[in-house]
This record gives sequence, structure tokens and C-alpha cells, in this order.
Amino acid sequence: MYDDLLERRLTRPAALRVAAGGAAGIALGARSAWAAESDAAVVESAARMFLASLSAGDRGRATFPFDGAERTRWHWTVPSSVPRNGLPLGALSTTQRRLGLDLLRVSSSPGGYRKAVDIMALQGVLQRMSTGLGDFDADRYYVSVFGTPGARVWGWRFEGHHLSRHFTIVGDQLVVEPFFLGAWPTRAGSAYRTVVKGERTMPREEDAAREIVLSLDGALRRRVVFSSESLTDHLTQNAVRVRPLESVGVLVGELPSTAQRRVLEIVRTYLANHPTRVARTALARVERAGLARIRFGWAGSTRPGVPQYYRLQGPTFVLEFDNSRNSGTHIHSVWRDFERDFGRHLL
Repeated sequence: MYDDLLERRLTRPAALRVAAGGAAGIALGARSAWAAESDAAVVESAARMFLASLSAGDRGRATFPFDGAERTRWHWTVPSSVPRNGLPLGALSTTQRRLGLDLLRVSSSPGGYRKAVDIMALQGVLQRMSTGLGDFDADRYYVSVFGTPGARVWGWRFEGHHLSRHFTIVGDQLVVEPFFLGAWPTRAGSAYRTVVKGERTMPREEDAAREIVLSLDGALRRRVVFSSESLTDHLTQNAVRVRPLESVGVLVGELPSTAQRRVLEIVRTYLANHPTRVARTALARVERAGLARIRFGWAGSTRPGVPQYYRLQGPTFVLEFDNSRNSGTHIHSVWRDFERDFGRHLL
């Protein structure tokens, strides 16, 4: 059922083409299929349809006040360790599940939606790896709506293990920060739902940064690698608000042109998870603040399958990528915006 629901929207070859071309789409200003309507309006319509499909009791489980603490309470670990509030996919009927996933789909780019469902599918791979332990469940992803869709201010969240997507709507503006993406294992040992055996869910997020370090030599590489040991996790954790971290590594403006292009590729790869217009606006914000003012730093080994961490930090954002657990096969990554997280700049 799950694969059918996804594949009616995007076949795997098409999804891979979109994912590969997502960053280029941002740069070229490619227009969304929803271009005639604002992203906020499309998300609102999908949220209304999802909520209308629920019983009164389930609607009560799925909805929360916009101004309450729940909206900024988030985590990336398994729900059995940090319980989630909201309505899990596993509690939904086939129609309700489709509508819940439609809400995620229209809040993302096609490639971003595909990456999200692949991250979810990895839970089935993990369950097989862990001899069926209940900690990993591809249906324990929760939909939570904050406020009332159609109000001037409202939002929603989709969250479970290794996936935390936050959407704040203020008027006709859609804010997508913060967002967390993770993957374990980094290469699937078996097939499950949308994931095929051997697939890597986050390949360029990992490889492009390693390629930067390996392309450097001498003093410049020593400056980029600020620690011979990985940091073991992302430092910002699940803080409601973050400030710039310690400056590490080197300014992108000091890197060779090839390495600078790899930095931009990483930025675009992460932003390509969002609807085209939202991603284009976010990229323009990063560029206005100055690509040359971003710092790139690496910690740990440059060998695949060995713990590593890297950080991109600019004037407006920090991106942390940690792959320290399980012998460098367990990714945690998070994009935080110093001003825009949870739509703070508009509230």
C-alpha cells in the first residue's frame, strides 16, 4: 500500500532525477507545478483536507495551540525514547494516511518528499537488523497541527526517528526551519518499501564534504580539520533557539574554487528538500549574507565508514552533519537558522 501511494506520485527513476537536479532547479529558478498558487495556500488546503478526514477524537490528538510549548518541542530519536505528541501514521486509515502524506508532499519538493519517505523506510531495514525490536517502526511518524489552517498564523510538524520537519505559515509565507534529516544505516542492507538494497539515502550530504577535505593539502587541510576525533553528535541538539557556534575550520572564501563549488552543492542539496520558491528564497538569503563568509570545518576521519563530523556556519545559519555512531554509518544532520527558526522573524 505504502509504495503504491508514493509511486502514483513519483516513480523512483523520476525521483532520482529530481533529487539529482534539485539544486540546479533552485539555481535556474525552475517553477513548481503549483506556481499559480502560493506554497502557503497549497499547504493550508492539504492540512484542511487531512483534518477534515479525522474523527473528533483523532482531530483532538492531532491539533495543538499555536502558542503552546509543544510547537517548539522536537527530537530526532526513536519515539520509544522520546514520546511524540500528535497522530501517528500507523493510527490512520488508508485515506487518512494518504492525506497526511499529501500534506508532507506539498510542504516539500518532490526530491525532499522522496528523501523523507526513504528515511522512514529505513526503520524497516533497522527492524530487520535488530531482530525485530519494536524501537524501529516506519509507521511511527507523527502529524501535529498547531493553530487553525487558514488563520493568519499556524503551523504543522511531521516527526519521528531521524526526521523532523517544521512548517510555520504566516500570511502567505511558508517557513521551513529548523529541519533535521538522518539516516541509519547510511547504506541499506536490505530492501524495505521505497528503499532498495544498497541504497544510500543521503549520499551527497556525506560525500561532498569529504571530497572537499581530500582535495586540500598541507596547511589548508590542517586548518579545516579542527579535530582528529569526531564530535559524537551535533552540538545544537534540540534547542528551541540557537546562536552561532564556535568558529572552526576556514572561510569558504579561502578555499580553492573546486572546494567552494562543493560547499555550494551541500547548501543546495539541503535546501532542495523544500518547495522550489522557498528553497530559492533561502538560497538567496545565504548568498546575500556572503558565501565567502561561511566557515567549513571537519572533525574525525576522512575514510568512509569511520566517524566524522562537519559544520557549515554562515552569518545566518549553521548546518551540522554528524556521522559518528555505529562506525560512521549513522547520520544526524540539522539546519538551524539564527533568525527564522519556527518563523520567529515573522511573529
